[in-house]
Amino acid sequence: MKHKIILDTDPGIDDAVMISTALTDPKLEVALITTVAGNVTVDKTTKNALKLVDFFNKDVPVAAGATDPLIKKFEDAARIHGESGMAGYDFPEPTSKPLDLHAVQALHETLMNSAEPITLITTGAYTNIA
Repeated sequence: MKHKIILDTDPGIDDAVMISTALTDPKLEVALITTVAGNVTVDKTTKNALKLVDFFNKDVPVAAGATDPLIKKFEDAARIHGESGMAGYDFPEPTSKPLDLHAVQALHETLMNSAEPITLITTGAYTNIA
C-alpha cells in the first residue's frame, strides 16, 4: 500500500531533489504539490514544480500559494539558487498548468475529500500552512 502525501514546498534546487525523490518512490503517492514564495517567487516555484511533474511524467496537481510571508518582507534566494530557483538544471518548459485554486484551498479540498490519511510534508516557507 502506498503512503499518500502532500508536498508544500518552494522548489529551488534543494526542494527539487525532495520532489524528485517523492515522485519516483514506489512507496509514495503524491496527491498534491502546493507552492509558496521562499527560495524564489511563487510563480517561479510553481513553474519549477510543474517542470518536475512533467519531467517525471506524473499526473500530480500543482497549486500556487502565498506570494509573500505573513509578517516580514519577502527576500528571495536567487543569489543562491539562481534566477529560476534551479540554476544549472535545464528542464523543458512545463506543459501542465497549475490548478485554478489557491494552494490553501487545494490543501483543504484534498485533505477533506480523502478517504485515507494524508501526510503533509512542508519543506518551504510555512505561509500556506499558517
